[in-house]
Formats: sequence, structure tokens, C-alpha cells
Amino acid sequence: MGNFLKKPNKGKNEKLVYHFPTEKNLEVQMTSGEWVRVTCKTFRSFAGNRRVSNEIYEGPILYFETNYLYEGELNGMIVGLNGSAEGLKKVTKRTRFSYSNEWGNKENFGN
Repeated sequence: MGNFLKKPNKGKNEKLVYHFPTEKNLEVQMTSGEWVRVTCKTFRSFAGNRRVSNEIYEGPILYFETNYLYEGELNGMIVGLNGSAEGLKKVTKRTRFSYSNEWGNKENFGN
């Protein structure tokens, strides 16, 4: 038997939070206006128009592979966390949102 070194834990073991049914048809709208199907990890981090089974979804946007809330502009891209998470809001499964005023203008940017 050999000796195995354990890799250092870099926080990747944290379970990602999903505020939508992951088994449904998840789509995002590209800047061209076209809707494309994506994985649940991409869907939760897409800063643009999203829909679940053809119904518009206005839930939280989270930085890719984290549970930190993205509060920037809708740019039609997947948002990743570059640098420190200091000052960002951490989201849990029980976090509640007031969608009418928290997410701002949800106009179609592809038209």
C-alpha cells in the first residue's frame, strides 16, 4: 500500500445553492436574442434573461461555483468571482429575496 497525500481543501466542498428546479429545462438568452439550453451551474451564474421550462425566471444570480450574490448589471455573460469575496452577500437555501425591487430592470437586452 502506498501513502497518499490529501489535497488541501480550498472551499470547493461547499454545497451550491439552487433556487430553481434543476431538473427542468433551463435556458438563457444570448445577446443575439437566441435562447440556449444550459446546465444548472451556468444558469445560476448567468447575468441576463433566464427561463425555466419557457417561463421567465427572476431569481438571484450567484457568482460561478460560489454561493455569493451577484448584484451587478445584466451583461449576458456568466459571472465569475475574480479576487476576494469580502463584502459580498452569502446566500443559503433559506435566503429570501424581494424580486420586485432587488433585481432592477429586467428588460430584454437582446432586442
